[in-house]
Amino acid sequence: MSLPEAPPDRGDAGEEVVGDDLAYQALENLVNQFARPLDFLRELVQNSIDAGSPRIAVWLSFVPDDATDPDGVGVLEIHVDDWGEGMDEEIIDKQLTRLFSSTKEDDLTKIGKFGIGFTSIFAIRPDAVLLRTGRQGESWELLFHADRSFDKVRLDEPVAGTSITLFKRMPAGDVPGFVRESRWILRFWCEHSNTPITFEDRTRPAEQPVEAPADPFAAFGDPDAGVAAAPEPADPRGPERINGPMALDVDLAWDGEHGGVKVVVGYGQSPRYGFYNGGLTLLSTSNDDALGAYVHKLGHLSFKVKSDTLEHTLTRDNVLQDEHWTCAMEAIEVVGMALQDALIERTARAVADGEDLSRWHRYLARECRSRALHRSNRRFTELPLLRDAGGVPTTIAQIEADHERHGATLLHPGSGPLADALVADGVKLLDDDPDLRMLLDACWKPPLLSLRLQRRRITRADLVYVLPARVADAQLGRQERVLVETTRALLQQSVAGRLDLEVAEFPGGADEALVVEGPEDAGVFRRTGRRFRWMPGFVHRRLLLLNRAHPYLLSQVVLAGERPQVAAYALAQAILDIEGIEGRRTWRRLAGQAGSMVDEADGGTA
Repeated sequence: MSLPEAPPDRGDAGEEVVGDDLAYQALENLVNQFARPLDFLRELVQNSIDAGSPRIAVWLSFVPDDATDPDGVGVLEIHVDDWGEGMDEEIIDKQLTRLFSSTKEDDLTKIGKFGIGFTSIFAIRPDAVLLRTGRQGESWELLFHADRSFDKVRLDEPVAGTSITLFKRMPAGDVPGFVRESRWILRFWCEHSNTPITFEDRTRPAEQPVEAPADPFAAFGDPDAGVAAAPEPADPRGPERINGPMALDVDLAWDGEHGGVKVVVGYGQSPRYGFYNGGLTLLSTSNDDALGAYVHKLGHLSFKVKSDTLEHTLTRDNVLQDEHWTCAMEAIEVVGMALQDALIERTARAVADGEDLSRWHRYLARECRSRALHRSNRRFTELPLLRDAGGVPTTIAQIEADHERHGATLLHPGSGPLADALVADGVKLLDDDPDLRMLLDACWKPPLLSLRLQRRRITRADLVYVLPARVADAQLGRQERVLVETTRALLQQSVAGRLDLEVAEFPGGADEALVVEGPEDAGVFRRTGRRFRWMPGFVHRRLLLLNRAHPYLLSQVVLAGERPQVAAYALAQAILDIEGIEGRRTWRRLAGQAGSMVDEADGGTA
């Protein structure tokens, strides 16, 4: 009995393919199903785990054809040994050497359920494969040839478990690369195996004899019990442990268990997702397609999730997104909530310790956008998660209160009198950091009565506030003084003495506004007019500052030389129009008062 051989004559391209041709093509498809030929190591390890082996040993050796020329061509041996259930003759005949047959079909805890793992050994085109196995008092040896035919011999001596050895001829110079790739493949696919796995490179000759450890697995104990690494072997070329506890190479991680599903989740610069069954890798990828409908909630996280019910797809390029996968994703969400608390604590500690906050602000921003952290966790607003420009720890709640007070989140305008005055007034000024902007934008809560979605206004403080230098009347020119005095008189009679008018020099000169308004004792003025526009103007007294360098004021100063009443009326009208602080009745009073002043100046004529 043998596996199908390649027929000596494949026939013409258009000739019908039947019989052994179909079997041969089916086997070829299985052999070549993997992107990397050395993935066959994963398949053999997986079969050993499914056989219940308490440990698995993978080791490589190299025998040169000519002992006097160790750098020449030789035979590389790849060994995979286990101590599992083994196989008897019935299993060998009905399952190992028959395609698409597997005892694992109804067992969801055995992920190699498609019965195709063993065929993968031919992916590296070995010259021969030796298999020794035993079960229930039977021991067998199978030798597979390069053409995939095999010889089966019953052994007299007992064999425990199954050992598979692949023989492949190659130049000695190719061996180190083969060893490195084999180690990488095992680490990638078996990094969190529940079953202890070792890898040993015996292809290099030892410089001197060294006694090997009696049992390289003895130090492992329960593979899920601890996180300590296995001790260094006595021989530096000795077996090294491949598998270990689940961990993430990230800035902050949290592990837990929910519903029997083990999870470790964390924040890293480049999110990566790992799915494991029995510790064997089903999928390890940075492609968020693996997250399905959970991509928005969990796509910003790195995680590893281990469950005995997860399965890969038939093509082995993704995880089967069934009810077991949904349970795993829900477990990630639950553990991720604890990670949120850890992130808040870690950021607050970074604030207190004076650390750079950029990465923590990025992670907080992602949590706000994906899982509304700012709405679901009160500690987010209560703990100091940022520092103001002066290095003082500050909470999000303080920033929100300042935003409501000023209509914006204010950035530091640079050293100068304005910044000093704002800080003295208790205003929180922030450094212009892109990651801080990202966080503030992500945790923005638009006003409840907002008719459309709005973004947080984040701007330099000098674009909201200005610190003018007031000019006394005695410092004004004659025509300036006439214009200001006339305008004051007009406004006093029109708005019942609710406005005071002064002249000031602004930092931006002609580019500044014509007028700014503030309370009588104001030092810093808002550029954007009154703070509470909804409040009736008659309830409080206000101070208006005229920009001495504004072009409109300069033009009215010129006009005031000939028609001061007309110039004053035009200036008063512009002030009230810009500020929008009075109603129609005030406008009528202003117009009537201005008309009387003009008539009086013209001697009573129209």
